[in-house]
Amino acid sequence: MSHDHGWKHIEQTKLKDGFSFHPKLSEWLLEFTSIAGDLSLDVFEASCGEVNCPVEEVKLTWLDGEKEEKLRLGRGKEKLLKQDVYLAWKKKMNS
Repeated sequence: MSHDHGWKHIEQTKLKDGFSFHPKLSEWLLEFTSIAGDLSLDVFEASCGEVNCPVEEVKLTWLDGEKEEKLRLGRGKEKLLKQDVYLAWKKKMNS
């Protein structure tokens, strides 16, 4: 079952410039994904109190040509791990 959160915009940055809230996230995204380093990404964060829903979640969005792409990570922005990025990208590619 899918539902939407009240997403809060955190920042916009180019992948190659990194993220203000996490020193390794851009490195991991460049390693595991096909997102180009010069693309601008918007970062959103949400909290959810529903059953079977992550307490904190991060959503990255970017434009790939005319299509908006997104990657959702089920952890708070400062708590993201390398495996979160790997598994989220793998899930995105298999869906």
